Amino acid sequence: MVLAPGPKGVAERGRWEARGGRRALRTRRKAVTGAPHSAHRPQVTKEDFLRYLQFELNFESLLKCRRTRLGMSKRSGANFALRRRIHFIFSRALNRFKGDERLWLQWIDYAQRRKADKRLERIFGRALAVLPNATELWIRAAAWEFEMRSNSTAARRLLQRALRANPRSSSLWLAYFRFELIFGEKMRRRRVVLGVADPDPTVGLADGATVDEMRGQSPADIDDGSVSGEPASGLGSHESADGGAVDGIGSGQTSGDAAGMPPWCAVPALVFQQAAQQLEGDANLLLGCLQACGDFATAAPLARSIEERLRGAFAEDPSVAMALASLPLERCEEAPWTSKHSTAVQQGMRSLDRSVAQAPTPRIFEACSEWA
Repeated sequence: MVLAPGPKGVAERGRWEARGGRRALRTRRKAVTGAPHSAHRPQVTKEDFLRYLQFELNFESLLKCRRTRLGMSKRSGANFALRRRIHFIFSRALNRFKGDERLWLQWIDYAQRRKADKRLERIFGRALAVLPNATELWIRAAAWEFEMRSNSTAARRLLQRALRANPRSSSLWLAYFRFELIFGEKMRRRRVVLGVADPDPTVGLADGATVDEMRGQSPADIDDGSVSGEPASGLGSHESADGGAVDGIGSGQTSGDAAGMPPWCAVPALVFQQAAQQLEGDANLLLGCLQACGDFATAAPLARSIEERLRGAFAEDPSVAMALASLPLERCEEAPWTSKHSTAVQQGMRSLDRSVAQAPTPRIFEACSEWA
């Protein structure tokens, strides 16, 4: 495999003098392990690859600066070859150190910075096959599909596959819950554009349709938010890669949390119900879901349902009482102090009063005094 032009090729193209190119070649050999071509040794370590990668990345940055100063084209054979070399080093390093999640993430970061979409698809496939329990890799893959490729179907399937492999991961459940909130908001906005929903997001069921009524509609009646060329999935057709419903989501059964919800909150409510069942007793999961709902005005009914469940299950937990009181302040900007901050403090005090009324224990009183 030919990886040139490197420093020598760059020197031949006039980006710097030949003497500088030879010095760069010597530095590259030392950067590998301190000895010429020692990356070919059978005892090569991860630090050797990292040192080699750092040199190539620094060299790429230097080449970019000189290309800008000389007014040369951004697209060149030397630039392409250098990026290909870096990808080759990452690939070779991960062939030897397959279980290094941090190194996989560094490769993904580099490929995303270079907008190498085709290579990213292969990287995610390799990484998830080797590390199926690495939750951050699953979340990064789903976020890339949803945000960069606008493929909500692929993102949903990735998150559902991740939850099948890691059903006890709170970070995956939170990511899936937030994904469905965003997708539901996109669906609501498209319904507003079509004239079948009220444009005011604070109106809960202004369009007159509950989730139970929407289950009787045909898929063509509900815009699923998919992009052109993407298979229509709909918020109710949550299927895994093998075609089955994931833990009751999309199975056609309306839970107590989802019944009566606006249509854009129905699936997030189902996801929340399944997450709460899988991780029963995890207050941080419920708090994370409640915090995610705060970013969407349309999710107010779901937020109230989650808060009621949180207060009922953890009424005597002082940390939960303090977290609920702090949520309004966390949604405000740090500085400067405005009327929104004063309103948030008043909301926090009312939340603490409710916690005290619900469970008047010494621990709750102590938490209230500490918060105040």
